[in-house]
Amino acid sequence: MRLFAILFSLSFFFTACSTQSNTNPREYQVGAYLWQQTSGEYRALTYQAYNWAQRLVERDLENKHNKKRAVIFDIDETVLDNTFSGAREIKDGIPWKEELFNEWVKLRKAVAIPGALEFIKFLEANNVEVFYISNRRVEDFDPTFANLQAEGFPVKKENLLLKTNTSGKEVRRQEVDKKHEIVILVGDNLTDFHKDFDKTTTEERNALVKKWRAEFGTRYIVLPNPLYGDWERALPHTKDRLEHLKLNP
Repeated sequence: MRLFAILFSLSFFFTACSTQSNTNPREYQVGAYLWQQTSGEYRALTYQAYNWAQRLVERDLENKHNKKRAVIFDIDETVLDNTFSGAREIKDGIPWKEELFNEWVKLRKAVAIPGALEFIKFLEANNVEVFYISNRRVEDFDPTFANLQAEGFPVKKENLLLKTNTSGKEVRRQEVDKKHEIVILVGDNLTDFHKDFDKTTTEERNALVKKWRAEFGTRYIVLPNPLYGDWERALPHTKDRLEHLKLNP
């Protein structure tokens, strides 16, 4: 009887664990988070992006402009790594919620993306203005500013442009463009580069990438981000992500 009770308890335990695993709404992201947090390939790609960005600016320094040079950066997964927040939510089986990210921002614990700090210090040393255009809420200005400073990033309050009424970044980019020659833009999401990518389907996004292909690596520098992005929102709304896998070209 005692042996039966033990076996029953173990069966219940493993069934509960299996059920919890199968119902974790973030389980599909585990591989992406592990890759970004642990792989040498991720770091190699970010260094590659920032090394090339520096070469582009070095070439541009040989030219003359009527306006001061500027480089525009996104923040999240471009200069700051937020995987520690998402990893905790995944382990706890918590669905993504904006308020959870806002709580994370207030902790000011995001760390520098490999290569970002060195490149931005190079820009500062060469009198190139640095702008951060992010869709973090304007209410989170102070913790965002403090986090960037804590990680050593040169940042001016007037050059930190967060989201107010709209997530579209075009208006903020245009404000920078009025007084500056924008040499390159650096981001992890296509909407960090051009308004044409705002609110598009998967097919439209892919077609636009082909249309703007000459800009990538010359004016647009893309950082890898398998964790999240507008590419997710562009997928058809369905719970079964396996439906999106293609088995043929």
